Amino acid sequence: MSAEEIVSKVLAEKGDSNSYYAEGTMKVTSSGKTKEHIYFKEYAGSDGKRKMVSTNLPKKNHQAYAVNDGKQLITYETGSKKAYSMDLSDQELPTMTHKEQMTTMLEAMKDTHTKKIVGEEKIHGFNTYHIKLTAKEKENLLGDMELWIDQKTWFMVKLTSQVGDEKTEMEYKKIDFSPKFTADTFKLKLPENVKITPMESEIGSKTGSISDAEKALGKPFLIFKDLTVDKVEIDELKGEVNRTEITVNYMKQNIPVLTVSIFPTPEGKGMAIKKGKWTVRGQNAEYEKVINGLMWDEAGLRYSLMILNPDLKMEKVIEMTKQMKLSSEK
Repeated sequence: MSAEEIVSKVLAEKGDSNSYYAEGTMKVTSSGKTKEHIYFKEYAGSDGKRKMVSTNLPKKNHQAYAVNDGKQLITYETGSKKAYSMDLSDQELPTMTHKEQMTTMLEAMKDTHTKKIVGEEKIHGFNTYHIKLTAKEKENLLGDMELWIDQKTWFMVKLTSQVGDEKTEMEYKKIDFSPKFTADTFKLKLPENVKITPMESEIGSKTGSISDAEKALGKPFLIFKDLTVDKVEIDELKGEVNRTEITVNYMKQNIPVLTVSIFPTPEGKGMAIKKGKWTVRGQNAEYEKVINGLMWDEAGLRYSLMILNPDLKMEKVIEMTKQMKLSSEK
C-alpha cells in the first residue's frame, strides 16, 4: 500500500469504539536536553469512558490522573489538595488517550505534509509500516513527523515529531486489545483531604460586552467596527498562564467570519512573534496554516486571529485589519 492509503486506514480507525489497555513512554527534548519524560497507562472503554495515569519518571512518586466516566472528567495530581471536575452531561466526551490525540493530529496534516514509506519494521512485537511526514512549509506548527503503524490494527505503535529544536518521542511498550475492565476501573479514589473543584470556577470564563471585556483587560483593544460582534468571551486563566484573555467572535450577514483572541503580550524565551511573509498593521505577523490564522503584537497586546469563513482569503483579512479601531472609540 502507499503511504496515503496507510494514513487513510489510520484515520478510518479514529471513531473506533473498541476498547484497549496500553502502556508506554513519552519524552520531550529541546536542543538535546530533556524537558519531560513520562510513563503512561491508558484505559479506553468501548462505551467512551477513558482513564489516563501519567508518571513523571524523574520523580516516580508524582502521578497525574485524568478519568472520564461518561458523566464527568476528573483530573488530579499527587500532592495537590485539589482535584478538578468538568461536567460532560451537555457535551461530547473529550478525547484523552494518546491514540485519539495522534489521529486528530494526523487529520490536520492530511494536506499540509508529504507522506513517504520508509520501510517495514518490528516494534515491541508489532509488525509496522514506518512512514515519514514532512511539512510542506517550514513554519508549520506540527513540524516533521515519523510514524510506526501496526499492519494488523492500524494502531500507531510509535511516533516521533520534530518542531524546531524540540523533539517528541512517544511509543507504546504494551497494548492489550481485549482488556477486562471492572466498574472500578473508571473511578478515581482520592485522598480524604482532597477537594473536587469545578474546572469552570477556576478558569473564570464568562460572556459579556465589548465594554465588559475592555474593563477586564484593563485597556482598550482593537476591534472590527464593520463586522457584527456575535459573542464576547472573557476568560480569567489561572495557574502557569495566569492572564486575562478576551475572545471576540465576528459575523457578517449571519455567517461566522472570524474570531480574535486578545491578551497581554507574553514575555520570556520563545514567546516572541516569528518573522514571516505577512505583516499586519505594520507589525510582524506569525502565520499558521493548520488553523488558518495570524498572530501579531501591538501596544502591549497580542492578537490571535483565526479565519472561520473558508471563502475569506488572508490577503482580504489583512486589508480589513487596517480598518480596525480601538474599542474605546465611538
